Parts: sequence; structure tokens; C-alpha cells
Amino acid sequence: MFLKNSLSRRRTGAVLVKVAICLPVLIGILALNLDGGRMYDERRRLQSTADAAALAAGADLYENYWDNKGKDVYGTARTAAEKIAVANGYPASAVTVNIPPQSGTYTGLPGHAEVLIDATLQASFGRAITGANMPVSARAVGKGEPLKFGIITLNPSMSGAFTNNALVFALVGRPLIVNSSSPQALKSSSLVMLSLNRIDVTGGVSNTGLLSLTMKVRTGVRPTLDPLAFLPIPDTASAPVRSPTPKVVNGLVATLQPGVYKGGIKIKGVSTVVMAPGVYIMEGGGFQVEGLATVLGLGTMVYNTTSPTYASGPIAVSGLGKVVMTAPLSGTYQGFNFFQNRGLAQPISLTGLGLTTITGAIYARSAHVDLNGSVAIGLDILGGAYVVDSLTSSGIGGVTIDLKENPPRVPDVRVVE
Repeated sequence: MFLKNSLSRRRTGAVLVKVAICLPVLIGILALNLDGGRMYDERRRLQSTADAAALAAGADLYENYWDNKGKDVYGTARTAAEKIAVANGYPASAVTVNIPPQSGTYTGLPGHAEVLIDATLQASFGRAITGANMPVSARAVGKGEPLKFGIITLNPSMSGAFTNNALVFALVGRPLIVNSSSPQALKSSSLVMLSLNRIDVTGGVSNTGLLSLTMKVRTGVRPTLDPLAFLPIPDTASAPVRSPTPKVVNGLVATLQPGVYKGGIKIKGVSTVVMAPGVYIMEGGGFQVEGLATVLGLGTMVYNTTSPTYASGPIAVSGLGKVVMTAPLSGTYQGFNFFQNRGLAQPISLTGLGLTTITGAIYARSAHVDLNGSVAIGLDILGGAYVVDSLTSSGIGGVTIDLKENPPRVPDVRVVE
């Protein structure tokens, strides 16, 4: 009996000692599970808020881009970010907004906003160990600029979806994106191919040219979705009918007004034509310039579509004349010179031997484009940017693609960090 009681007392004392030794560990495990879980949830909520705030700032930067060029001149982007944080339960004093960012990949770049949010989570069991609450922080960078597109060929499988045989080809300041998965999606035999922005190709590249001055070509890239899929078509019902039959200008001096042209427009001979600013709708027939014609269209956009009365036609600039076209400076079609019905496969060709300056974007999702450079690089501007099915450039001169300072109103608003 005495031995049994003695062992019981010794066992009880040993357990109490072990519990006392293990108690901090048990509290630590409990703190890790409870406070760690709470901290993870708070961190996730904080990051979601930072992302939303950065996105709000980016949206404001884009909205005011044409006046402020990506700078937060009046502090509206900062205010938009702070409002999102406050709406999610964080005081404005906990939010830091840097425009442009002061750290990371986008340091110093206009059109970007860095949002940092600091919060403190009250500890429970963890406070017994650390004696302090738990700091939580999150960071995000939002972008708000017009989409920078140079050439995008949307065909998913064509060999040579982008083919460059021009003596000299230059794509100025914009990316080249080829969606085709073909092993020879991009083909180039140019003497000089100049592109100082990125080149992304879903498939492969065949380059037999003598000299390529380009950024690194990336292959195996995921295809890019049509960035202009949202662009509304012009409202033909509200536009005035300027010509109920095909409009032909031959050897005349004429001024054309925006509106509907049933059967399209053909300008030929030694005509001199001024196109008043606005949207020109080709209901069949297309838009064609040939011969020695001179065409001046400042602030014009041509929409090429179908008609129940007239067969559809191409967009074509050829001959020895001079064509100068700039895009509208405001409105839905800012930055666009040509927009073709998305389901229309009529080709687009800019192949004249005269001087051609077309600085707006060209959008024809189902069309093939032919460009032919006949003069020195930089003298012909054969379009500002392209979103098309496929494109071929050729000629003994230079082919220059340059969007300059009037980009289309296509938003690139997203969280980038």
C-alpha cells in the first residue's frame, strides 16, 4: 500500500512538471493556429483592398491621360485610391499612394500608381508571447494608359501570319504580336527589320534577313485576345446619306463630307480630294484611291462594311498619287483611320508608288493586309498600328508603322504588381 501511494504521488508531480514545461509550447501552437490564421485572412483582405485601390487609381490616370499624360496633376487618382481603402475599413492615414511608383519594376513611370497599406492586427494568444500586436501590410501597382499596340495579327494557325519582305521595315515604339501557332508564324527576309519594342510570337520564327535590329523575340507566348472587340460599329441609321450610288471622283477637285456612301468611294485620275473631318461609312464598294489622285483627310475615319445592294469592296491605296490621312482627335474613333466590318475578309492594301502618310490605326479582324514600301524609310507612314488577321510587307523602299501622339482610346487598366 505504501509503495502504491508513493508511486502515485511521484507520477502526479512528474505530470505537473511536464505540463508546466510544455505549456509555453502549447500556447505557441495555439497562437500560431489562431493568430496565424487571422493574420492570413487580414493579409488577404488587405491585399485585395490594395489591388482595388491601385486599379481605381489606374482608371483615373487613364481617364485623364489625354490631358495629363499619366501624371496625377490634380490628385484625383490619389483620392480614388484612398476612397477604396476607406470604404474597406482602412483609414486614409494608413494608405500611401505614390504616383509614379517609388519602388519596384515601374519606378518613376508615368501612368502607374503604387499603393501601400499598413494595418495592425490585435493579437490574442500571441500577445502573451511577443507582447505586441501584429503588423500587416500590402502593396500593389496599378496601370492606367492607352493600350500600346503596334501590330497584332489574330490568325491562329497561318504560316507567315506576319511576313516581312520589305527592304527595310520599321515598327516605331510599339510591340509586334503574332498569334499564329505555326512553326513559321513570323517570316522575315528583310535587309533591315527594326523594332525596339517587344516581339511576341505564339508559334515560331523564320528569319533569313541580313540584319535585324530588334528587341528579343519571345516565342511560345499565349495568344492575345482582340483588344478592339468592344469597339462599337458606327451608327449608319443616324448618319446622313451623302451618295445613294457609288461615288466616283475622276479628274476633279472635290470636297467630301462624312456620312454614308452606298457603293463606296473611288478616287482616280488626277483628282484632288479633301475629306472633311468625321466618319465615312462605305456600304459596299469599299474605299479605293488610284492613279495620280491626291487625297487629304485630316481627322477622318473610314468604316468599310457590307450592303444588301452593292457588293463589298476592298480598302486600297495604289498608283502614283499622294494620300495623307490623320485620325480623329477625340470621340469613339479617336486614333483610327480605317475600321472594317469584323466579319468582312476584303483585303486592305497600301501599295502606291507615291507618298502615303496614314498615321491612324487600322482595324480589320478578318482581313489580310498588304503593305508595299516604295520610298526611303520614314517618308511613307503606312498606318499607325494594325489589328488584323494577317499582314505582309514588301517593296524596294521602307515600310514605317508609327502611331505617333494620337493613340486610340483603348484602355490598358490593370494591376501589374
